[in-house]
Amino acid sequence: MKARQNPLSRFEKWMERVVQAPFAMIFPSQLEPAEVARKLELAMEDGALLQGANHWLVPNVYDIYVSVADHQHLSPAQATLIAQWQDSLITYARHHHYTLKIRPILRLHTDSNLRLGTMRIDAKLEDARQIGNGSSGVESTQALSAEQLAQLRSQMLPGQELPGIPNASPSSPNQSSGSAIPPVPSPSRITIPPARLTIQLPQNGQQVYRIEKPVVNIGRQLSNDIIVEDKRVSRNHAQIKYQADGQFAIFDLGSTNGITINGTPHMRQHILHHGDRFTIGSYDFYFQRG
Repeated sequence: MKARQNPLSRFEKWMERVVQAPFAMIFPSQLEPAEVARKLELAMEDGALLQGANHWLVPNVYDIYVSVADHQHLSPAQATLIAQWQDSLITYARHHHYTLKIRPILRLHTDSNLRLGTMRIDAKLEDARQIGNGSSGVESTQALSAEQLAQLRSQMLPGQELPGIPNASPSSPNQSSGSAIPPVPSPSRITIPPARLTIQLPQNGQQVYRIEKPVVNIGRQLSNDIIVEDKRVSRNHAQIKYQADGQFAIFDLGSTNGITINGTPHMRQHILHHGDRFTIGSYDFYFQRG
């Protein structure tokens, strides 16, 4: 029998949208982890393929898109939440006798077009061998920088492993490719002077990011400190570093489109001064000291 989607799950998903959509528009609220877990189960149901008599194959990769505000709400506990959602999907698959070939891969993204409390999940089935080789892009959302790994490990008990990060590596892809950016001293020995970025978002929103650590990563990848949701932006696009001479510098990390700084496009590095402006993708940044 040819593979086909489960028609009952599609009807259930449509009914849920009909009932919940009006309330979500009138009374918007932040997404809660339990709601995401339920949506993931529905995405699994909707993506189930019938391979034979009573043999259902379900997606193993789930891209979760949420609003900027919801991402800020969920991201502090992202590693723990992903592990919980993975366990929930595995339990759900076992309960319904679905075939799930590997531990599901979950990737959390921001989408500036989504409203608070709304989300979108793209579920797909990918070859397990390709996922294991990293060619599926799993690393793009589940890899963490060395600094982030150290911070997570410092919060864990002896012998405890990081949950839900099967492909975590001590450095990002661009950082491990021989970048000429100098190493940064231990954060505990550095006093960062007051500095901030005012970020102009594509839809006229504005955010203020205070620079309180020696390295700030910017890019499309979820592990960055500042996430720029734009397809023109590389996963690891740029870094702002506080240097030994007391200056902040911005470095391009080998991106395709570079950085536009004070109106000059395709720049690769620059010492930031108070009042400097730079653009990455569709996001405009205004740098201030003091």
